Amino acid sequence: MTVSVNISKALMDITGEPKAEIAVLEILKDAIEHRIEKIEAELKKFEEKYKMPFDVFKEKFNREEIPEPYSYSVEMDFLEWEGLINRMSKYKSLLASLS
Repeated sequence: MTVSVNISKALMDITGEPKAEIAVLEILKDAIEHRIEKIEAELKKFEEKYKMPFDVFKEKFNREEIPEPYSYSVEMDFLEWEGLINRMSKYKSLLASLS
């Protein structure tokens, strides 16, 4: 991997790692972990709002046990929540593959 001197220096300053390839990997892992933390915070908001985890919400939604399940706001919450779960899974899988 070829990295300019400026980037190589910045990588070392940030990570303390003299090898650019390892430094990039560390920064990539940090970035993924940060995204996971942000997603966890968003998931927590939905869990607090509906007082249940997504898997329970999804079951109740499918059985139409959620009040107004097909209202715009509930459907949008469902889609956003499901998207967060999917992204979380993707990021965790990616992080595991980098370790």
